[in-house]
Amino acid sequence: MKKFYIFLIVASSVVFAVHGDNSGEVSFALIPTANMPLGESSQYFSYGAGGVFSFTLVPSGIPLVGIKVETDYNYTPLVTQDAVSLFSARGGFGLNIGLLKWLKIFPYGTAGYYYGLLMDGSGRGGGNLSVKGGLSIDFYFSPYLSLGLDGYYLYDRSFFSVAGASLSFAYHIPIGAAGKKPVKEKKKEVVPPKPAPLKTEPVETTVKGEGRFEISSIKLNPVFPVLFKHYNSFPLGSVVIHNGEPVDAKDITVSFYVEKYMDNPKECAKIGSLKAGGDTTVNLYALFSDSVLEITEGTKVSSKIILNYSLGDKRFTVERTAVLDIYDRNATTWDDNRKAAAFVTAKDPSVLEFSKKVVGWTRGVKSRAVNSNLSSAIGLHEALRLYGMSYVVDPKTPYKEFSKKKLAVDFLQFPRQTLKYSAGDCDDLSILYSALLESVGIETAFITIPGHIFMAFSLNMNPDKARKSFLRPDELIFTEGKTWLPVEVTMVNDSFLKAWEEGAKEWRENRARNQAKLYPIHDCWKEYAPVGLPGAEAELTLPDKLKVVNAFQREIITYIDREIYPKVSKLQGLIRKSGNNIKYINKLGVLYARYGLIDKATLQFERILKKEEYVPALINMGNIKYLNKDVKGALEYYKRAQAKAPNNPKVLLCIARVNHDLENYGLVKVAYEKLKTVDPALAEQFSYLALRGEEASRAAEVSAAKEVIVWDEE
Repeated sequence: MKKFYIFLIVASSVVFAVHGDNSGEVSFALIPTANMPLGESSQYFSYGAGGVFSFTLVPSGIPLVGIKVETDYNYTPLVTQDAVSLFSARGGFGLNIGLLKWLKIFPYGTAGYYYGLLMDGSGRGGGNLSVKGGLSIDFYFSPYLSLGLDGYYLYDRSFFSVAGASLSFAYHIPIGAAGKKPVKEKKKEVVPPKPAPLKTEPVETTVKGEGRFEISSIKLNPVFPVLFKHYNSFPLGSVVIHNGEPVDAKDITVSFYVEKYMDNPKECAKIGSLKAGGDTTVNLYALFSDSVLEITEGTKVSSKIILNYSLGDKRFTVERTAVLDIYDRNATTWDDNRKAAAFVTAKDPSVLEFSKKVVGWTRGVKSRAVNSNLSSAIGLHEALRLYGMSYVVDPKTPYKEFSKKKLAVDFLQFPRQTLKYSAGDCDDLSILYSALLESVGIETAFITIPGHIFMAFSLNMNPDKARKSFLRPDELIFTEGKTWLPVEVTMVNDSFLKAWEEGAKEWRENRARNQAKLYPIHDCWKEYAPVGLPGAEAELTLPDKLKVVNAFQREIITYIDREIYPKVSKLQGLIRKSGNNIKYINKLGVLYARYGLIDKATLQFERILKKEEYVPALINMGNIKYLNKDVKGALEYYKRAQAKAPNNPKVLLCIARVNHDLENYGLVKVAYEKLKTVDPALAEQFSYLALRGEEASRAAEVSAAKEVIVWDEE
């Protein structure tokens, strides 16, 4: 007989905890408990007491998963003046979920063994399975202290089951993954003013010759730290070498060096020989270290040009110094719009934290019918809006004016800085949005029109398919076999669909006048590689997960409604005109199904099947069951379709596919071999069906065939 108890807390919990941030956590808890018999149990047991000792580990590598181990002891008197001692040990897993900065929950389940000993001197006892499930809720009232409430259900087989609650007080010490302090609440910061424009004309230094082998003139362009990788392959200046010796010079090398910002001199040129009295111009290159990115104010430094040459069997060295201007790390010019790509730091930790979390939150609720890249872009746009990102025109260096002045120095923010300031102008927001999308594997591009810059991202879809898939293909950009979707980033406080609509309008209007240009970021990176911004990563306080998911779902639903409404209206008209022709009803059901509106799709297919065993409707109903993981239910519909059309290729595919999931490989072989005869192309698309086990799983993953649902519109 099962006996029921309610555990009540009679003493404060003593909890010793060592915690990290979301990267990891180790906890030890000692919880005194008391129990009170209820109902029928009160005929056999009296009041008792006990305690629980638990150990919880949340690994830093997987901060959402926790490992829980606990032991407990309960001393329960019997009404016969004897008592029972119960010892148990259990282990299991839980989920470490942070809902808010001050609120965390930990649902868990453990299983183990208990042993009961009758305390009458006889030594009689026994044991069995012990199972426990519970939910811990921790309220943080400071970065180091929290108050916890734990509700649980405990079942000791063959003895009793109880439900209870416990109260705990925890002390936290940040450790592990980066040893960081708890994230402080983000303070709104004012975007720093951008510097006034400066000219970037090269500085020329003339060196008086002495009738020997000399460096006769030096031209150095100002250096932009964000382009420090660029200067390894593209010149930052030049020198003129003059051979004032009476004989030819041989084995000439020219090197360039800037102390502190270069580890070693960069060899810029090797020249076999230079005739007596001759001159030659040599371009200068530099392999800067990333220390130049620590320059936050423009500076002047001393550079060195080193010339080595041979006269006869003797080796000579000539060195000259010249002043080199280095701008601050946020400086650039718009003489080449591709330079802005160097600021698109997709691997910045702050960028990755923002993008990976948001895309992870929305991945489980997106629609199969919506392009995956589009879904991610919508989620990130809505997250930035809820984050409080603002478009602010910089009064000192507005893009509208500076884009006309090709050599005027502009101030561009790195994505981490824009996240920190929660504000930026059109170039800053284009850089941020591009970095977020690139960090989750989505290609992006800058779009420039007179006085403005915004961005686009790739749908990873060929133009022909995109034209058929999207209701408004004129809102997309087709170039070089790729499909791009433009976004007006300054509309970060509006919905994604409005930002898309405005971006498409700007592209169309300016493209018609040959004033719009698209610069794919990956192409730009070939010359202007992204750089890693040094210094501590930004402390981000991301918007509430639930708010982001809800905003994302609303935008997805709005998009789907916009896309399918004309098609739905057309099909409904055909259904009425045809007197409820099942062919059109089935097409309407497939339309709903492809956009994830499963309930509406089911109604259409059931409407048909009430009249007759229509093969396409049977296949489609089976597909719905298959999508809902009801494999056996799907098989029933597929078999009904097979009875009507045994040689239908889609029926054969569905029969083979569902039996493959059920590991009925003999039936799979029969159906798949027949499919190869009836429709070889369709069979090839699902070639994993000819394999088994892990080999089949790998093949299905590579081909992405598992994600494909073949609907029947006939």
